[in-house]
Amino acid sequence: MALKRIDNEREILELVAGGCQHAFSELFHGYLNQAGRIVFTIIGSRELTEEILQDLFVKLWKDREKLTDIKDFNAYFFILLRNHTLNYLTTMVANRKKEEQYTRFELMRQEQGDEQPDKRLEVFDKAIDALPLQQKTVFLLRAQGYRNPEIATRMNLSTDSVKKYNQLAIKSIHRFIKVRVTVLFTLATLHFLK
Repeated sequence: MALKRIDNEREILELVAGGCQHAFSELFHGYLNQAGRIVFTIIGSRELTEEILQDLFVKLWKDREKLTDIKDFNAYFFILLRNHTLNYLTTMVANRKKEEQYTRFELMRQEQGDEQPDKRLEVFDKAIDALPLQQKTVFLLRAQGYRNPEIATRMNLSTDSVKKYNQLAIKSIHRFIKVRVTVLFTLATLHFLK
């Protein structure tokens, strides 16, 4: 599906690359409705379509200096639009799978009459919540199945930074869990010795 080019596209892209907000507004309004129809057809939700388009145009603005190097902006924009939409769908599917797994887990736990919440999952969730934002984001994206280059692009980082953040996250989670288990074991031992 081709998008209709806007008038004076090359000149507008050069102005946007130079930081002209008015030119970016022209670019935005020139492609917004076309892109919105495509995304809405796939997603079926106005709010989610707006969210995807907002992320897409924010990325365009952040990477505006590169716009003058793009030979066919129309094709570039379409590929960017497709990738953002597919990434969103992938995330949506991954979240839905997690929800289904959690629901199955809860149903099994209730069927077994286990009234104690699973402390291990709570500790793991707390360990993830305690991570610095970049490490947490990288770790969660990796858990959803994203590869390092995809995460790097999405977070505007180098692939090496993504690897480092993931390594630091894993070490922090391991250390957090180890400390919690040691504390719980000590408390249990003290309780037993009373």
